Amino acid sequence: MWLRGKCDIGGPLDRKACDAYAAAVKSRTVTFEALQRDKRRARKRDERRLARGEVTPEQLEEENSMIPMGTKIRILNLRETLERHYGK
Repeated sequence: MWLRGKCDIGGPLDRKACDAYAAAVKSRTVTFEALQRDKRRARKRDERRLARGEVTPEQLEEENSMIPMGTKIRILNLRETLERHYGK
């Protein structure tokens, strides 16, 4: 499979290199279904950990949080931020 922009930059690369690149890209592609399946597995694992008393709900919330507890978020210009996101 020849990938436009990858296999033809500065002249064509050999077919084997392009096929290897295509395989690597394909193996990193994730479907929505796979993401949902992983999410369900993680929730079940978390439920089991809670049931066994390995973690508290607060610890689990901290582990799963995108922003660590105690992080201070500063909005330099609240008015500008609100207008940018919600319009005037």
